[in-house]
Amino acid sequence: MSTLNRRSFLGAAAAGAWLANAAARGDPPPAGGGGAPVAGARPITPEEHAARVAKLQDLMQRDKVAALLVEAGTSLEYFTGIRWWRSERTTAALIPASGQAIVVTPFFEVPSVEESLRIKADVRPWHEDQSPFALIADALKSRAAPGPLAIEWTTRFFIVDHTRAVPGFGRDVVSGEALVNACRMIKSPAELALMQAAADVTINAIRHAHANLKAGMAGPDIINMLVKATEDLGGTHEFALVLLNEASAYPHGSQNPQTVREGSVVLIDTGCKVHGY
Repeated sequence: MSTLNRRSFLGAAAAGAWLANAAARGDPPPAGGGGAPVAGARPITPEEHAARVAKLQDLMQRDKVAALLVEAGTSLEYFTGIRWWRSERTTAALIPASGQAIVVTPFFEVPSVEESLRIKADVRPWHEDQSPFALIADALKSRAAPGPLAIEWTTRFFIVDHTRAVPGFGRDVVSGEALVNACRMIKSPAELALMQAAADVTINAIRHAHANLKAGMAGPDIINMLVKATEDLGGTHEFALVLLNEASAYPHGSQNPQTVREGSVVLIDTGCKVHGY
């Protein structure tokens, strides 16, 4: 696990400031007697990302799979560190059963993709007049051993379909779900610490909102309070659903405006991420 870096230090400092301000306001302390929820969590190191890839490659060699293709999403971040979104412009990694991964991404996105890349990889950009699928097929042909291509199970069909249609592809395509699950379902101590930190931030943000509810508040007011508390505690706010009164009886609430009043029922569903997963 890495030493304390600037980002984790600032997150812990912000959490400490939030707790001090909460105490000054008379808010109830967080569960466990205080302390910054993110203080014990550290980002996943490049070494741990490399170990994840090594485990995946051992599994592919065992199963005689040539490579795994994974596009932008949580599994791409898990193995390579790349934090990217899905769009019509393909960004994906081909992880062979041995050797370096190959990352295919639009030319103008290379600097942004490399910012979060945490493993040694061959980044192969494609221009608007080129096919990313031909790059993937070429990487598979030049780097991978014989055997089928495994596909990370959330990868969109058009990527698989166009890659398979490249002349000379000539491989079977199989699901990579079992390979990925065998890696991701077993959490490391660093992952567990980050998950616990996210849970602590979420619980403390809800406690803060509960302690500061006032008559006349509407759902957006409570959401704003949750967002601020989450960020002050060092988390990154992901979502929030606040349902008031009779709207709390519906699965996804109601569009009817509601405000807090005496005896109100307030249902809060919220979550966050902490840096470095």
